[in-house]
Amino acid sequence: MKKQLCAAALAGTMLVGPAAQAAWTDSQIPAWLDPNAGAVTVPTGQTAQTTTGSVSGNQIPSWLDPNASAVTTPTAPTTTTTTTQNSSTTNDYYHIPGTGQTPGTPGTVTTNTGDVYPTYWLGFSAEEATYYLQQQDPEIANAEMLYYSQIEELVRNQNKTVLANRETLASIEAVDLDAAIDDMEAAIDGMEQAIAGMQQLANSVSSSLTTVDPTVQNGAATITVGSATVVLLQNNIAQMQTQLAQLESQLEELKNTDYEPYEKQFESIENQLVMAAQATYAGLMTIQQNYIVTVQQSDLTNVTYNEMQTRFQLGQISQQQLDQARLAKTQTDSAIQSLYMTLRNAKEDLSIMLGREPSRSYMLDTIPAVTPDMLALLDLDADMERGKEKSYDIYAAERAVEEAEDLDRDTDGREEQIRAAEYKLESAEDNFEQNFTKLFRAVYEKNRLLSVAYEAFEYQNEVTQTEKLKYDLGTISRNTYIQAQVNQAVAESNVKLAQIDLFSAYMQYQWACEGVLTTTGGI
Repeated sequence: MKKQLCAAALAGTMLVGPAAQAAWTDSQIPAWLDPNAGAVTVPTGQTAQTTTGSVSGNQIPSWLDPNASAVTTPTAPTTTTTTTQNSSTTNDYYHIPGTGQTPGTPGTVTTNTGDVYPTYWLGFSAEEATYYLQQQDPEIANAEMLYYSQIEELVRNQNKTVLANRETLASIEAVDLDAAIDDMEAAIDGMEQAIAGMQQLANSVSSSLTTVDPTVQNGAATITVGSATVVLLQNNIAQMQTQLAQLESQLEELKNTDYEPYEKQFESIENQLVMAAQATYAGLMTIQQNYIVTVQQSDLTNVTYNEMQTRFQLGQISQQQLDQARLAKTQTDSAIQSLYMTLRNAKEDLSIMLGREPSRSYMLDTIPAVTPDMLALLDLDADMERGKEKSYDIYAAERAVEEAEDLDRDTDGREEQIRAAEYKLESAEDNFEQNFTKLFRAVYEKNRLLSVAYEAFEYQNEVTQTEKLKYDLGTISRNTYIQAQVNQAVAESNVKLAQIDLFSAYMQYQWACEGVLTTTGGI
């Protein structure tokens, strides 16, 4: 598609000569396609189409029209004000676990060259996202807003596995062992279903990546972020499977009246589910971002195809070139439908994780930016020690050492069991430290990549301004200028994808400070 768009842009530039001007005049090509027409408007009765992805005839989306007045590009940076459930003007912040601070005010990012840029508020506003998504599903305009700050509360209060585990723990502590065994088995069944649901979500995201062409604009960035989301989900699945095996082992020892292991086990499982749901929300933001950018790119594809039809009628291009433009339009439209279906399926999967009905419709809110002040609070050594103290894996390994040491001294193989338990404890500590360090490094690497993406956006913004001057002078065609606008939208999308990636890494690090650590650390 990239080659097709570039070819179309080149063809548009070639139509600026005198002969081409005569061709435009003789054939009465619509004025909005004429780079020499000046400040023109759509002819009477032909209203400019503002719904992306559906340009036809003489219609053109207002955000692509250089002659439209006071038009805001849909991908323009949004403000730092986010909405709450009860108000459209009140800031709705959340507390990232382990920091005790409230993020929410976008700060600045410093590049390797020392340049300082402001960070954006992540994602699209509710109005902008609704504008695009309701094209596929008109009912989305009436959907409720799901805020990131709601995720943890919903999982802890409504997730079926969490509720089952709490009931199980209550039954254990009530010392009704027979009933507790039944409840434990039910909890195991619930966790198996949760693992299966999370695996289905990972498969859904992986499937969506097969529709993305890495050679097109934004394709490589989408694949990178999407793949990272799949890795995170798979890591959570592996962690929960380990927890499941441990839970099954504890079922055999249910008559042990020491409740502490069960309390810590269920707490760890609950935290894992919260973290998985938060990671899924961020993953959905990535899919939604990819969907919206694809819709924006379809605007250019539609405009290009309409122009190519006119040129074909003038005899300036071949049937094969027109068919190529038609194919690009068909492929883009197909990708939009596929991405929307993936987004819808993934949102339904998240609903189940939140203890909601899958069919319940909702919109995604923005997530806070990670500011330099937040990064400055990271302390590798202190944070790691705190995480190790709260890690369930290390706690379980320490318990194993204690149990081995408590064996009767006459027990055969007692010394070997003690050494084996000690080796496992050392291994658990080493793995935690290594994965924690990888997460620490990942946060700063994602921050560096964000600065690179922002520099690229600043460059593309300057290019677009230059192209606008050329267009005003009549030295390039409207189609070429539109291409520059699309390139700017893609560059800004890369900034938002990088911000989501940074936030995901930061969120994982903060959970690691609470002892909840994915098996492979940073992504």
